[in-house]
Amino acid sequence: MMKRLAALSALIAVALVAPAQAAKPEKAARSGKATTSKANKGKAKGRCVARAVGFNASGTLLEVTMTAGAPGRYNGTIKVDVKKANHGAPKGEQTYTLTDVKVRFGEGVDTAAPAVGSRVKISGKISKLAKKCSTGGFEPAVTVKRVDVKAAEPTGTEDEVKKADDDEAETAGAE
Repeated sequence: MMKRLAALSALIAVALVAPAQAAKPEKAARSGKATTSKANKGKAKGRCVARAVGFNASGTLLEVTMTAGAPGRYNGTIKVDVKKANHGAPKGEQTYTLTDVKVRFGEGVDTAAPAVGSRVKISGKISKLAKKCSTGGFEPAVTVKRVDVKAAEPTGTEDEVKKADDDEAETAGAE
């Protein structure tokens, strides 16, 4: 019985090792690269196709016209003075079109008409081309996915803001 088991295991080991020792293909075929002349090298086919990249932008609210749709979702336009943006999203005064976008309002922000000067964060997708592609006639498409609106920060230095808060507390305590 032991001899049969040993013979069977040896036969299985040979069957597994034999395909691994097959002849190796040529170097070009192993690397997965086709041998081509230098004249054929250049831009890859389909490389200059627009692709969507996520972006985040933040700034201050200039004006807004939104109508409520499904719970927590809005349609309309929002104009923002963008101070920070990533992934090539434009800065400066930008008008974004909202179509069924999630909008979150911070504490103290009127959902019907947020105050001008409120802090705004926008997340979405922007279409981009590869760096080496020609941008002639290409206009990036911006799709907004989410907007966060928070109350404007108080103006002045920290000491002035703290003093104003203390004065408000004193007047409230005197009543």
